[in-house]
Amino acid sequence: MTGFSPLPSPSDTSFFNHVLASLDIVVLEWEVESGALRLQGYAPKWWQELPAASGAAVPDLNRWSPFLPEFLAYAQEVWKDEPDRTVTSGSWTEPDQTNGTVTLEAKAVSLGLRKLLLIERLGSDFENMRSIVQRAREQMLAEEVSVKSYRSTQSRLIGQLEASERTKDDAVALLQHLGLAAMVLDERGEITFVTDRTHELLGMAPHETHGRHWDQVLSVRKEDHPLIHHLLESSTQTRAGKPLCLEGGRPRWIELEIHRDLRYPTRRILVINDRTELHALRQALNEQSSFHDLVGKSQAMLRVYQLVRDVAQVDTTVLIEGETGTGKELIARAIHASSARKNKPFIAANCAGLTDSILTSQLFGHRRGAFTGAIQDQQGLFEAAEGGTLFLDEIGDIPAQVQTALLRVLQEKEITRLGEAKPRPVNVRVVAATHHNLSEDVLRGSFRADLLYRIRVARVQLSPLRDRREDIPLLAQSLLGQICASTGKLVERLHPDTLRLLMSHSWPGNVRELKSAVEFAVISCKGNEVCPEDLPPEIAGTSVVSSPPVFIPLSNQDEKTRLLVALSEAKGNRTEAAKRLGISRATFYRRLVELEIHPR
Repeated sequence: MTGFSPLPSPSDTSFFNHVLASLDIVVLEWEVESGALRLQGYAPKWWQELPAASGAAVPDLNRWSPFLPEFLAYAQEVWKDEPDRTVTSGSWTEPDQTNGTVTLEAKAVSLGLRKLLLIERLGSDFENMRSIVQRAREQMLAEEVSVKSYRSTQSRLIGQLEASERTKDDAVALLQHLGLAAMVLDERGEITFVTDRTHELLGMAPHETHGRHWDQVLSVRKEDHPLIHHLLESSTQTRAGKPLCLEGGRPRWIELEIHRDLRYPTRRILVINDRTELHALRQALNEQSSFHDLVGKSQAMLRVYQLVRDVAQVDTTVLIEGETGTGKELIARAIHASSARKNKPFIAANCAGLTDSILTSQLFGHRRGAFTGAIQDQQGLFEAAEGGTLFLDEIGDIPAQVQTALLRVLQEKEITRLGEAKPRPVNVRVVAATHHNLSEDVLRGSFRADLLYRIRVARVQLSPLRDRREDIPLLAQSLLGQICASTGKLVERLHPDTLRLLMSHSWPGNVRELKSAVEFAVISCKGNEVCPEDLPPEIAGTSVVSSPPVFIPLSNQDEKTRLLVALSEAKGNRTEAAKRLGISRATFYRRLVELEIHPR
């Protein structure tokens, strides 16, 4: 606008006014002397209807909103410093005749000495644009709020994550400080966390455990894997009922506790307790209360253990005496296992109830055709036990002819098969056992004295179970473990009342009867503890020791009368009568024949 001359007067005023009207713009000129705005040319229709303008050629600025006077004052300030500058007011609103508003925008223009104010009504395009701008602004504000909310949430989560990490680090540090061996398994049984103590116990580095399956890390015995699988599948907190051995260069004994992760029920937490030292102590204690397969810590059993050690150092024949079921064969096996012959055969033979020919053939063998049915040469037990030990149980029941042959073998160290004439040398240690009083048998003439002296070079006397009741708890617990291992049932212990009943029973059948009773109880037991009602009725129904010792060594008294009394008391039941006399059923039958007793 610089260089413009004063606004010339139009030559065609009417045309000039129509142009202004068609532009829909109001032209006002600022009169400096009067300080008023004067309308120039025609005003558009909306200007005539505007209450603030009221159609006047010189509108009253006091009726307008304060925005217009303030803009006019601002334009005057600009014109002083920059006379040619055009300034724009921006939009503002004025009330219309319909109680609505009209949006206006003013532009101050300087044309030389004339100062003009051009006022334009902003129409629907401006409103639409303003609506769009408003929505965009609101959207920006909403996005800004969302961003602030997101940042706030992010900060809060980062804070929680940091707190969780600190808690985890504290928990791990506490576990490491306590030296607790533990590991966490996921739903597939793979390891997700292991403490340092566990790595130390397993002898493995962290990279060797993380992500691997537990059975690739816990080197327990293969037979213990089903137990661990069972514990892992259990829905409650469980504990292995026995120590488990971690195999390797340095075997360790552990007890395993398995907990459910309460947050994730499919995960498991394994707590591993090192019980190696405790196991060693228990083993040392057990060695004092057991010897090979024998169990007991009574003075009688301790004397037996020492006697077994002593006789195992020499190579003489041994006679083991004791009632039926006291464990005579176990003693014989212990002597063999403790002797220099332990790597050679151990052969056991029961001499009761066999005829002369069968027992002779069994012990010494026979040649083909030696008797009817001898279709081939047969090696006897003496030859089978070459270099080792032959255990002859119930030697008091062997027939007289076999006693003679056995005596010759013990003297000459050679045997002769049935049907042969040539003797065969043998190197066999004989260990014999009997529940008889052989000295009395010798007096009665039913057993050879010279054979007795030959087999009784060393003697081991076994006490009946009723005379060493203090061994019953140890025996019962040991038998419980053996039976559970063979049957697969998980029965951990005996109830104290069960033990009291077991200790008060008379045990005519000795350890063998005790084993049968415990096996019956394990089969009947529904929980992990043997209760009194699980025992056989004859034991569960008694509370005190009521019967006297049942073992009745056959003496020079009227044995026939005693057998008849036993039969009468047993109401003819021969098995029960034999049990009452404390002898085997085979011996009982043989004595019936020898004494010519014919029960009905």
